[in-house]
Amino acid sequence: MTRTVAQTFTLNGILGALGLPDQPFLTSPTQSLLSIIILVSWVGVGYWMMFLIAGLKDIPYSTYEAAAIDGAGWWRTFFRITLPQLRRPLLFVLVADTVANFMVFAPVEILTGGGPEGSTNLIMFDTYQRAYVTGDLPAAAAETFILLGIALTVVWIQFRLLPKGDD
Repeated sequence: MTRTVAQTFTLNGILGALGLPDQPFLTSPTQSLLSIIILVSWVGVGYWMMFLIAGLKDIPYSTYEAAAIDGAGWWRTFFRITLPQLRRPLLFVLVADTVANFMVFAPVEILTGGGPEGSTNLIMFDTYQRAYVTGDLPAAAAETFILLGIALTVVWIQFRLLPKGDD
């Protein structure tokens, strides 16, 4: 079987070049949800990393110099200086990414349409289906309210589990 240039640079193209069979990443009920999760994670990595890098740049270099003079190794420096100083950016990224992941809609709509066999029918996609496809507005409103409750509960748990800072 001959492949086009576009097929060669896909994941299945790479698998084919390695002699492995094509995989039904978005058409298999067992692989589609994991494929969506990996895609959404990959797309978000750069965005969320930007906040963490900004947080790292905000840590004064003199703090690291003082730790080096005191003889702190990289392990102690990381856990006693870097992580505590990154608490606020980490909290923001954790909470904002959690809420964003509850609201995943576009990749599901574009790539799988909630299928195959409903395996990627996430709550936001189901809410859209109920509201705009079937016209069941009360059920869509109830799902939205439940989603809000779940998201607020998870965010509350995250705030409770993270250690308190001095700021």
